[in-house]
Amino acid sequence: MATLAELQDALVNADRAGDKEAARQLADAIVSMQQTPPSNAPKMSKSERLWMGLADPIQGGAQLLTHVLPQSVVNAGNQFNNWLADKTGLVAKLPDGGVDQQTREREAAYQQAKPEGFDWMRMAGNVLSPANVAIASSAPAAVGLKAGMVIGAGVGAASSALAPVTGEDFANEKLKQIAAGAAGGAAAPVVAAGFGRVISPKASVNPDVAMLRQEGVQPTVGQMLGGRWNALEEKAQSIPIMGDAIALARKRSLEQFNKAALNRATSPVGQSVDDIGQAGVSQAGDALSAAYDVAKSQIGHVKFDRQFSKDLTQLRQMSKSLTPPMQKQFDKTLKEVVGGRTSAANAMLGDTFKKVDSELGQKASRYGASTVASEQELGDALKQLQSLIRQQAERNNPAAADAMRKADAGWANLVRLEGASKAAANSDGVFTPGQLNTAIRIADKSVRKRAVARGEALMQDLGSAGQNVLGNKIPNSFTTDRALVAGGGLGAYLLNPAIPISLGAGAAAYSPPAQALLRGLLSRPTQAKAVAELLNQSSPMLAPGTGLLGTYLLNQ
Repeated sequence: MATLAELQDALVNADRAGDKEAARQLADAIVSMQQTPPSNAPKMSKSERLWMGLADPIQGGAQLLTHVLPQSVVNAGNQFNNWLADKTGLVAKLPDGGVDQQTREREAAYQQAKPEGFDWMRMAGNVLSPANVAIASSAPAAVGLKAGMVIGAGVGAASSALAPVTGEDFANEKLKQIAAGAAGGAAAPVVAAGFGRVISPKASVNPDVAMLRQEGVQPTVGQMLGGRWNALEEKAQSIPIMGDAIALARKRSLEQFNKAALNRATSPVGQSVDDIGQAGVSQAGDALSAAYDVAKSQIGHVKFDRQFSKDLTQLRQMSKSLTPPMQKQFDKTLKEVVGGRTSAANAMLGDTFKKVDSELGQKASRYGASTVASEQELGDALKQLQSLIRQQAERNNPAAADAMRKADAGWANLVRLEGASKAAANSDGVFTPGQLNTAIRIADKSVRKRAVARGEALMQDLGSAGQNVLGNKIPNSFTTDRALVAGGGLGAYLLNPAIPISLGAGAAAYSPPAQALLRGLLSRPTQAKAVAELLNQSSPMLAPGTGLLGTYLLNQ
């Protein structure tokens, strides 16, 4: 029985003689012998197969040169190689078929001695070979997936260009290798991006989602993922049974958003609310009023100083711009409410201060709510007078000042929430993020709404995050029409039991425990983002491996 080397020599002779039928039979015999190695053939060790992979680009590069250089240069090189082999033994002697035949013999010996299945050690050697490392490290950094795919295709093609060719048609086989390598290299950044998404999903690095969850708002999985996932989840609310579970879960998120907003108002005074909607706004107002009363009760007396006199003089000067009737009303209020309760020592007791503060607040609110512009201006002047007296009380009583400032901060937030709740009167005051954002814009008293334009207005961070993640629709969680459709879904059991079962499974996925589990799967530690970015940036280093893998699959 002929050896593999003898069959390969006979194949070369048949090619030279132009005997295509003999060449075909000999090629089939060689393939059969390569695929059925002798059972007693020694197996290559892992280190030998790793070394085989490290040497592949060298062998493939030498083979490529013999096909691109002039034949005279190739012949001279082969003769020099064989002379060096005879004289020194430093290199292996080339057979009559040159580097091509040497490559085929090398591959045949490997096929006889390699273990079954894919040889990961040889692949590792290919990737770690100096030639492929140099190709990968010279690739420019890619910005974006598309650019990464182009760069990966180039790296994979270059690596596969150095892969050895064992077939007879070198040019055709090499073109196929390069094409497969380019396809595999282009896949490297896609694979890296896929693993990056698993390591650090987009939802886990979304600052809006993170901020909402920190405030106690738990969006649904679709809302966390955003984009098409969110749109798909929203449309799925029309599905019987499961749709109601989705609507209920999204309604929970909106209610949590309302509660978080109300607690923003009460948190400065250390309070929290249990209700939402109109009842929640009322509860928050009561909590802030109580806190303000406590702060005012800490004030023993109010002694008016030079700063107050200076500020009051400026306010009285400004009041001259009011219409005569409103200026007269301002002076009357200042004289009766403030001046009439101030002692000869230019001071007032704490209880008196509370009464003055309350009366000024009521008058400022009444005139400020008027539809007459002149009365609105008077309301602003009275509000400023109330503020000056409060500032004086804070200067006299530093211990109460901090409590009053916190109550003021809470009231400022509550003003926005009252506006949002008023706009949501048809839903019992349960407002959407869009309604909150509108109230924030209306309450912004900065020049040209500058605070809103810069994203710095009170409550705007919460409103914007809610807008971006939760949206502005209020889900209807189980109306009569939904009940009828759900009944039809259950009735579908008669047609196919799998229908209501699958709908029930989908609904179960939107139960609070299931949603908590899914949110946990989307959450990652802060280091995950850095790992994912490193993986994406290193994708060119993976291109030789995926490119050579494409070449291997081509050969299969």
